[in-house]
Amino acid sequence: MPLYEIRLSLTGRCNHICNYCGPFSDGKADNGYGELTLEQIRKIAPILKEKKLHIQLTGGEPTLRTDLIEIIETLKSFGIENIGITTNGSMLNPVLVKKMIMAGISSVHIHIPSLRPDVFEKTTGDKRNHIVSRIKQAALLINQMGKEVEFNTPVTPANLDTIPQLIDFCYKNRINLKLIEIVTPTRDQIKEGGIIKVFENWLERQKLHLDEKRIEKKYGRIYDFGNFHFRVAPATKGLANYLNKESYTILYDGRYWVGGKNDKYLFTPSYFLKPKAGNLGDLERDLKKTFLAYENNRK
Repeated sequence: MPLYEIRLSLTGRCNHICNYCGPFSDGKADNGYGELTLEQIRKIAPILKEKKLHIQLTGGEPTLRTDLIEIIETLKSFGIENIGITTNGSMLNPVLVKKMIMAGISSVHIHIPSLRPDVFEKTTGDKRNHIVSRIKQAALLINQMGKEVEFNTPVTPANLDTIPQLIDFCYKNRINLKLIEIVTPTRDQIKEGGIIKVFENWLERQKLHLDEKRIEKKYGRIYDFGNFHFRVAPATKGLANYLNKESYTILYDGRYWVGGKNDKYLFTPSYFLKPKAGNLGDLERDLKKTFLAYENNRK
């Protein structure tokens, strides 16, 4: 996979305790991420602009940053156009959504385990009333404002039965959906084939017959419905072996992570690797080396 994205982990904090969130998740506290300061973002912005890659704001939970809008505006002021955000949706409301889009956000990925409140609460630990309804309304508003919105859903035994409900909502409202095969050390996850079967059964019940040309089978399986799509994202090959210390092969999957802690940058070209700590020059040199490695591999 080509190098296509730089992920800025704005914080290691999160207000959910999702049971599938492991040490390889973006910005997870296990990886040592703290706060990436606004001043650090200002310093790195020219480098991000130069690299011309998609910028994805992540965490932890990035919407916990009280200066989130200023962060987006700062990146936008340097001429960076392609700015996405990955969020659990817990802080989204109409005011915040509108502010994010006006500031420069072009796409919003919402990690949501289920639209059924009891499953949502069991997975995330979020006991607030109407939280699922709020997330649904936020997604609809993002769509109405002409920006890309996608639900990202790791599929587990706990939410498997509620996936058709999620598909129904996304299809009806033309929202992108990514169903993710997760990996656990015990290897008791729902396999990619099982997730595909859920999709295929749903298509059959809806009497929808997609032409094979509209089912892409690269980097997973993508079902193209025109102006929106569904995707099955398989687990990284070899991840289970890595978690069980049966393999030490490092994956480079086209994403580069940048975070911060104690006014230092944290950075890594792979979520298999613990991030290095350094100053702006260290980060720039590592990023340059990563670009060169990807380019040599492509050749």
